[in-house]
Amino acid sequence: MDAATTKPRLVPSTRFALSLAMFFGCLVTYMMRTNMSFAVVCMVSENKTDTGVEKVSRCGKEMTPVDSNSSVIGEFDWDKKTTGMVLSSFFYGYIGSQIIGGHLASRYGGKRVVFITILGSSLLTLANPVAARTSEYALAMLRAAIGFLQGATFPAMHTMWSVWGPPLELSVLTGVTYAGAQIGNVIVLPLSGFLCQYGFDGGWPSIFYILGVFGVIWCAVWWYISSDKPATHPRISKEEKQYIITSVEASMGKDTGKVPSTPWIKILTSPAVWACWAGHFAGDWGAYTMLVSLPSFLKDVLGLNLSSLGAVASIPYMAYFCAINAGGILADTIRSKGILSTLNTRRAAMLVALVGQGLFLVLSGYCGCGQDILVIIFITCGMAVSGFQYAGFVVNYLEIAPPFSGTVMGTGNTISALAGIISPAVTSYLTPNGTQEEWQVVMWLTAGILTAGALIFSIFASGEVQPWAKLSPEEGHEMAPLREGEKIELATA
Repeated sequence: MDAATTKPRLVPSTRFALSLAMFFGCLVTYMMRTNMSFAVVCMVSENKTDTGVEKVSRCGKEMTPVDSNSSVIGEFDWDKKTTGMVLSSFFYGYIGSQIIGGHLASRYGGKRVVFITILGSSLLTLANPVAARTSEYALAMLRAAIGFLQGATFPAMHTMWSVWGPPLELSVLTGVTYAGAQIGNVIVLPLSGFLCQYGFDGGWPSIFYILGVFGVIWCAVWWYISSDKPATHPRISKEEKQYIITSVEASMGKDTGKVPSTPWIKILTSPAVWACWAGHFAGDWGAYTMLVSLPSFLKDVLGLNLSSLGAVASIPYMAYFCAINAGGILADTIRSKGILSTLNTRRAAMLVALVGQGLFLVLSGYCGCGQDILVIIFITCGMAVSGFQYAGFVVNYLEIAPPFSGTVMGTGNTISALAGIISPAVTSYLTPNGTQEEWQVVMWLTAGILTAGALIFSIFASGEVQPWAKLSPEEGHEMAPLREGEKIELATA
């Protein structure tokens, strides 16, 4: 069957099965990343009472510096500094392996890198209780090691999609893949709460045991179902294999198996690459504001506590999950029907995602007492529209530099990780008293950063493979003729 005239269906297909496997890989990865944030609540003994604690009235609700439970009995007597050290240690490791992950995946294959990083994370997660009972410093070092391993996971997945993803299906396939992270966040909160109370070995250790075992099982499935390239997959159909290979080679050149050297100077001086990095940084700044700072705003100004809202607290994450997948489908449909070019599709996705998120953040900053439902609506809408960025800069990494997408994305992840360090510090500095006026400044600043990121991306982004990223004859590759690329583009549309 001729791949130039027939497009194998996406569902069911091997490439879609791979995206589902990556979905669950992202799910378990994020659950192992955020589990400590919830487990530490029942690990640490506060042993405090409300006696002598100042109560502050917010919208007629009494708020105290400690939880409403007068006494939280935990296994460890850690102060807030120690707890903060344990929680932040993950990210010190995470920031150190992003670029390495993309490079190793390009050289040795994404399947192996993803397998090793998630298997290693799972085994170390199983060891969390032992490390915690040994020393808080042993636990911090182990969490940093988990962060280091996980830092290489997503660049490796991106590298795999550079050879597995037909250009007109990239938005859908990557959207399904990374949406698993949000479902992981939704699941880990109630699961951790249940296991803290009813789990074995004292409750909190069961969180790590169960997630660690889940990760090991996923790795076994991953090893069976995945392959570095369509050409080496043992169970893919001949028609689908030819379709993927021909579609990908039409844009980036014909691969003969030799690994090209990374053109670092060209990468670092490419406006298209910096456009992705700017959008990436702004998007992560907005995400950290939503996830870290916004709950403090709700508590300071409205007297709301997201953890006490039950199922309502998961609505923004579910909306985010839906928007990621809907945005991917919409973007690929718009491109395949010729409504917008690839570049304009990416621009539109980023403008809607980042400017829209900024708008809803600013609106939430002006909500007052008695407008609890309205502020939840604004938060949900803001998180939902931000999901469209996955059809923007995330997939654009694959379009401008397919052979080096893991390395380029890993570098962007390293840069954007700074947002996770700077954003909470800036927010704390701007809100010393927790007043609504102070929080409005935070919202406007975040909206400004989001808008700037969207504009920089829109001005400097590209929708085509950059000349330095095409596989060249000097590196043992044969360039695909332009006429062939046009034929595939029309056929897959």
